[in-house]
Amino acid sequence: MPPMKILKEHTFGSVESFFYSLSLWTAAVFLTLFAACLDLFILYPWSLFFDRETRKVLHAISADWGRTIIRWSSIWGIVVMGREHLQKGKHYILVANHQSLLDILAVCAALPINFKFLAKRELFHIPFMGWSMTAAGYVPVDRASHKSGGEAAHRITRVLKKGASVLLFPEGTRSPDGKIHAFKMGAFKLARDNKVEILPIVIDGTGQALPKKSWLVKKKSTFIVSIGKPVSLEDFADSSMEEAKEKIRHEMIGRLEHIRHGKKS
Repeated sequence: MPPMKILKEHTFGSVESFFYSLSLWTAAVFLTLFAACLDLFILYPWSLFFDRETRKVLHAISADWGRTIIRWSSIWGIVVMGREHLQKGKHYILVANHQSLLDILAVCAALPINFKFLAKRELFHIPFMGWSMTAAGYVPVDRASHKSGGEAAHRITRVLKKGASVLLFPEGTRSPDGKIHAFKMGAFKLARDNKVEILPIVIDGTGQALPKKSWLVKKKSTFIVSIGKPVSLEDFADSSMEEAKEKIRHEMIGRLEHIRHGKKS
């Protein structure tokens, strides 16, 4: 791995935490509204004529949104590794570990490719932000509904056939302790059945900055997004998919440990 430029970590006291949280959420709301209006009133109508299939211009706004928030803050940085593993013209199922609400922000900012992600159905009902997510082609899901899961899988298949990538968090929920927990099988079967490669993404730093079940920013942090080598599952049978899934998960665990060791040294 190349040397990393890491921000000096600093844990905030209660006053600092409140101040930075208020500042960042205010800026995030403003930027989200601005991006949503740009999407809905300018780029979405344009995309209906020139970008109907993949809505890549609308996702590019999401990428700029993520980069702007990170660049604007004085307490967050981002380091991206493994961009050489991305092949121009290819699309993937991206599987990433899940630490924080900030993971989407970090991955949008880090990856120079058009991808769609799953999000809670309730988010799509939020005025402007949710409407913009729908316009960009992101996929709603109700995790409590088996029917909704099946509908989401069909939407993912359509997205992949159109040539866009899809980001999934195979743990299914945010990690409470920063470790990579058990993966569900869905992402891997979708990759095999649609003949697209798995691109394993490791994220670190987001969970320390904004832990699960908290809206308060806790720490000055560098978000590290590490892009692994693509993995093809096309030739795997059901009986060997579990082994393939675990091999990918253990590679990601090893990469996460390597990142954290590098930050300490």
